[in-house]
Amino acid sequence: MAQLLQFRDTRGPVSPARIETVRRKAATPAYSHPLAPDLVDVQAWNHVGDPITESLIGYLRQHKLMGGDVLATARRLRAAGVEEAEAFFTDVEWTPDWVDFEAMRPGAAMGARCAVGLALGTHGALPLTYVDPATARVMNSTGRMVRLGGDLRRRIWETAAGFVGALDVDGMRPGGAKWEQWVRIRLLHTSIRMGILRAGRWDTSTGMPIGQPPTAAGAHIFGRYRVNINRYVGGRVNDEEAASFDLMWRWIARLQGANVELLGRDDSEQFRLACRIGEALYAPNAESRAVTAAWIDGLATMKSMFPMSRRAHSGVVRALLAPELTEILPGRDTAAALGLAPERRTDLLAAAVIKVGRGLSHLLDALPATPDLDRAMTQRIVNRGLHHRAPTFRPSPVAGDRG
Repeated sequence: MAQLLQFRDTRGPVSPARIETVRRKAATPAYSHPLAPDLVDVQAWNHVGDPITESLIGYLRQHKLMGGDVLATARRLRAAGVEEAEAFFTDVEWTPDWVDFEAMRPGAAMGARCAVGLALGTHGALPLTYVDPATARVMNSTGRMVRLGGDLRRRIWETAAGFVGALDVDGMRPGGAKWEQWVRIRLLHTSIRMGILRAGRWDTSTGMPIGQPPTAAGAHIFGRYRVNINRYVGGRVNDEEAASFDLMWRWIARLQGANVELLGRDDSEQFRLACRIGEALYAPNAESRAVTAAWIDGLATMKSMFPMSRRAHSGVVRALLAPELTEILPGRDTAAALGLAPERRTDLLAAAVIKVGRGLSHLLDALPATPDLDRAMTQRIVNRGLHHRAPTFRPSPVAGDRG
């Protein structure tokens, strides 16, 4: 019977009944009934956003409460017994039974120690998300991460702040300062999704902007895949640290609103689900290539962090998108699909950068282990990049949204 319930990852239409089945699960705070990976209806989930947070944002908009500190306002509403706020905090404060904060410590220490991998990780991780054309379109809709000038540099540093904050295990417990950062990012993503839909330019028949599967895919892209990047650039990562880092990012994906059905109960289930999600979403198009090029343009402006030419950045991105590193897209030339074709001079530059990175990684590995100091140093670098102004994670205006 279970075999009959399995869903194929095809790209055909999804019935409203299937979408409503998974939407009800997403609308249930602290939903705790995962399925075996091959029984998950990935296609239907792609038509669902984050109903719990959408209800809260809808209440805030209706009562003209979106100004100021939205999270602080939500807390006041919770204290006043507002149902939408109570549901939201029930969900973000809930920890599934697979969450083990002590088990996250080795991965967090590794993440701070592997400074080269930490710095270069987003070179591959963000472009890998653009193989999903919906994600690329979202990036174009807001513009902050794809347009030179303005606050592009700040948004890049805000992204780094989230990644570095994730390494503070105690801060990532419910109620912690870094947990709060990621809760604000969830509110940000939902505000963007709702703004895009209000603009009326999104074809909902293809799925939802910032839908459930792309959110869940972050567990692999920012977890296991970045471990692979760390190892590729010379970082020393043992199996315990790798599993720990994966767990940390599975927790973050859950905190971002990804339903437990799409995350699995352990590393093997998470990886199987990531493979299914990758195949279901993979359809890079012209917009994917344009956003990838814009991301590389942005990296090339970060001279204090990356004193490299644009060509070198492009080559590093291409190298890091190799199938043996991404893992979830075997046989795919992801780099070429994102507009990064082989080019001898570019590839030689990338090889030189990675060689230097490996040498630096080996040098850092020879130093005594100082997890707290490593994390503090990376946090100081991010603070300096932000000019010592805390990240706000406020939503950008969405093209066409007059709401």
